[in-house]
Amino acid sequence: MLESIFRTLTDQPRIYCAMNPALLNRLLLILACLLLLSTPGLTQDDATRERRYGLFVQKRIGIHQALQNDVLALTERCRREGLNDAVQQLTEHATHLQTASSQYRPPRMVQLPVSEQLPASEKQWRQQLAIHRTEHAKEMYSAARAALRAGFPSLAFAMVSDVVLIDPDHVIARSILGQQKFVDPGREDDGTYAGEWVSAFEAKMRLGSPPNIYDSRFGWIPASSLTRYEQGLRPWRGDWISDAREQELRRDFRNAWEIRSEHFLIKTNVSLQAGVRMSEQLELFHDWMQQNMAAFFDTTEALQERFEQATLRRSKRLPAPMQVHYFATRNEYQRRVQDKVPSGVETNGLYWQPERTSYFYAKEDQNDLSTLFHEATHQILDSATLKERNLAASVRARRLKLKASSEWILCENSNFWVIEGLACYCESFEIVDGATSAGRPDYVRFDMARQRRLDPAVYFYTPAQPFFALGKNAFQLHPNVSQFYTQASGLVHFMMHYQDGIYRDAFMRLLAAVYRPDPEEVLLEPSFADISGVSFEELDRQYLLHMQDLDAQIQAAGKQP
Repeated sequence: MLESIFRTLTDQPRIYCAMNPALLNRLLLILACLLLLSTPGLTQDDATRERRYGLFVQKRIGIHQALQNDVLALTERCRREGLNDAVQQLTEHATHLQTASSQYRPPRMVQLPVSEQLPASEKQWRQQLAIHRTEHAKEMYSAARAALRAGFPSLAFAMVSDVVLIDPDHVIARSILGQQKFVDPGREDDGTYAGEWVSAFEAKMRLGSPPNIYDSRFGWIPASSLTRYEQGLRPWRGDWISDAREQELRRDFRNAWEIRSEHFLIKTNVSLQAGVRMSEQLELFHDWMQQNMAAFFDTTEALQERFEQATLRRSKRLPAPMQVHYFATRNEYQRRVQDKVPSGVETNGLYWQPERTSYFYAKEDQNDLSTLFHEATHQILDSATLKERNLAASVRARRLKLKASSEWILCENSNFWVIEGLACYCESFEIVDGATSAGRPDYVRFDMARQRRLDPAVYFYTPAQPFFALGKNAFQLHPNVSQFYTQASGLVHFMMHYQDGIYRDAFMRLLAAVYRPDPEEVLLEPSFADISGVSFEELDRQYLLHMQDLDAQIQAAGKQP
């Protein structure tokens, strides 16, 4: 993570690690200022905002490096004292801090305090390491709060993830990320157990009456039923039947398995295990969206409250789960969605807004989850903002003196690239050993966008101003709709990653304006140029630079052994 952040500013990550931190900070500031002063098309306000953003990025890097230096100094001390086991553990820890992704999944278990029973030398270095982590986590959290107050919520939430990377038991950071400390009543006297970090939903399930447990094979089930499940028995209408008999009955989708998780209800006739697996994948995706798109899901005031009063917030009432229907065969799926898509159009998955339900079927390649994440993007964003759009439709109807308020059509007149481009971007979402990420440069959507911008043989690019002005029908019915989807994918990658995400918050504000129309301005079309303060011509220029950077990254990756 540290090297990837630094590379954005200097392209010299190895030099960074060897420099004096104070000298490096001055160098970074000079470089950032020179870059800003040399960039055409920026107003004074734009340059000031980019400079402030660069200073927060610099602060983030500096905290990581200071912690790294402290760990390296402690490692050297242990080496001089001949504490070989300590040297090995500290070296591994330093490597983890340097290479862990900001999207890494933090440890679930609360860390045990340093034991008083340890030998004095081991207790001392462990306590010193804990002090370093606590101090730097506090510093990162303060920087995150400052970044939020300065108007950079996406960077602020990335820094909160850094806080948990540095100190996994930082209570406020965990709370901001939607987690709370939970102590299993059955393990209160277990000396090897200090608690777990769980969601409010999990705490409610485990403390319910009867208490439930989660099993990766069966999902959430009553704790008292686990033995019978493991014996191959399944509940059915007040009785217990064999696993084989249940599978036979549930082939009929009317008897589908129902797998409930925090945010989703999966109905499927594929298998219980397949439904549980899909549930887990969707929950990880939902968590990733919440953390990486916080500025969309909450207002500025709500985000401030999350930071300032994280430990004081009461658990909100759990929302109704989003419905997902997962069919065993394509024919079953086609029969269910045939009246929802135009005749002759084939789909691999569908989110049907009128029913607020997503539909999928079991593909031969079970590892291809792109369609799942594409449609889940539409469903999650739609479900989170339905009330606001209904209100906007009513207001618009009154202002235009319509007899009835029709449903609000997303991006009917402009900005349609936003909703489909983001869904295509989210197809690149990956889960590797529990860690989540999106935006891999060589993903097919971005790779094609790069080629169409840079390769004369397949060149296609519509300048930002006319492209952003396309509404739903103008986009979807255009003869170049396929190229439009590709360009929209590339543009969202640009918005999320250019200069370490400098446009991410502006893009989130545009996305929020699209999904949450302002009742006071329902007749106005949101403009990214107005939101960002950057001209369309400048965006075209920077998009080309971003595609060239992706090209360089892909070329460099291809040369690695």
